[in-house]
Amino acid sequence: MDNFFAAISLFRRRKYDECIEVCNSLLQQNALHQGPWELKMRSMTQRVYIDDIEADDDVAEDILDTQTIATAPRPGTSIRTAMAKPTTTGAATNRPRTGTGRPITGISRPGTLSLQRPASTLGNKTALRTASRTAAGATAGGSARNIRLGSASMFAVGDPTGPLFHISRLHPDKYAERDALSKPLFQYLYFHEGDIRKAMALCDAVLARRRNAEVLTDASSGWWWNTQKARCLIAIGSPREAEPYLRAALQELQHPDVVLLLARIYVKIDQPTAALEVCKQGLEKQPNEISLLTQQARILELVGNLSTSVRRYRQISALDPMNTEALACIAVSYFYANQPETALLYYRRILSMGAHSAELYCNIGLCCLYGGQLDLVFPCFQRALRMATASELRADVYYNLSFVALTTGDIHLARRCLRLCIAAHGSHASALNNMAVLVARQKQYQKAKSYLQAARTAHPNSDEIEHNLKFIENFQ
Repeated sequence: MDNFFAAISLFRRRKYDECIEVCNSLLQQNALHQGPWELKMRSMTQRVYIDDIEADDDVAEDILDTQTIATAPRPGTSIRTAMAKPTTTGAATNRPRTGTGRPITGISRPGTLSLQRPASTLGNKTALRTASRTAAGATAGGSARNIRLGSASMFAVGDPTGPLFHISRLHPDKYAERDALSKPLFQYLYFHEGDIRKAMALCDAVLARRRNAEVLTDASSGWWWNTQKARCLIAIGSPREAEPYLRAALQELQHPDVVLLLARIYVKIDQPTAALEVCKQGLEKQPNEISLLTQQARILELVGNLSTSVRRYRQISALDPMNTEALACIAVSYFYANQPETALLYYRRILSMGAHSAELYCNIGLCCLYGGQLDLVFPCFQRALRMATASELRADVYYNLSFVALTTGDIHLARRCLRLCIAAHGSHASALNNMAVLVARQKQYQKAKSYLQAARTAHPNSDEIEHNLKFIENFQ
């Protein structure tokens, strides 16, 4: 077989390293051979590709104050001030909240990756999120881009042919006229090199050429370039400027990625109602699209409309029974609705699909505890501890294990678990608060006060910690 066709076969089978080696041998023989050069560029891009729609930054932490119009949004129309509906004890929406005020969700995703919880009472139960839907685990979009660039730089070491070209000398107008080459070149600049400015310059050149050309060779690709232009504007922190390009792309083609990017823009500028409307319009054109339904459910969860969000996840699970995110979020809703047996069924379903993680075993242990299956509680937590690698994750597992010990009346085991939790994560406010309560029961009020002061430093907005501090000061 010809070496170039062998390289194409390797590329189609996603053996990118071997494909690049064959392309290098061909380029050493003839450095001006365009076929291996373009194939190598595609392989280098796919090797470090990360879906930036799924690996987004934390939308609540973005600094967009200079572009904010209303500082006091109407109730129920903002992510930062999600409407708090009055609920009864044990209702499905009565969940613990993260440090940013969001309800604990069923799965770890960008924007809900903080493992730190507000202080909780000894009678409060806490379920960990099950798994991450991103390939990088607990990696958000900003760090995902750094990982991609770091991987690209490491792969470049030892390349006998050197860099494909010098980016500083790249002339966008020259490549904008070549339709077959402009798309892979943009992907290489954006995903492999991380040069957003140069990629955006290439988009501008292609769009300008398309506006000025009387006859277009590929009229169906206009939506793609508008989408990439908007993607670059989002990456440099100009989401409002990206909106017209996405609207223009939607007029040409109702693609799910375009709808998701437009919804992401509205979420970034704190307009979840507009984001939901965009998803609704997209679902009218593409009914039962899983990605759009999932985005709707996530936004509803962000604004605190948990009941409607769970209904969306039920619809997703009916369309895709293997969707881990939908199953995990439904399980969490059952858990906080005081139905641990039903939640256990969903978690066991996720476990049977091959998703083994410390969070999953911890949640199964908690469901077994509340369901009365005490003989399965400690084996689940033992498995969770063996699989927990991150210090914060081990701290959460030890915290939940201390709650199991308190439920069974083993105060000595609870104290040891809380100490291990604090040793793994020194700013775990819930563990510090509970440790102070246990120490105060031994009448060591000065030591309890020090624990509560550390807890207040870790979580300054907790009413429970302030109440406990005032209670301890009465004994001194």
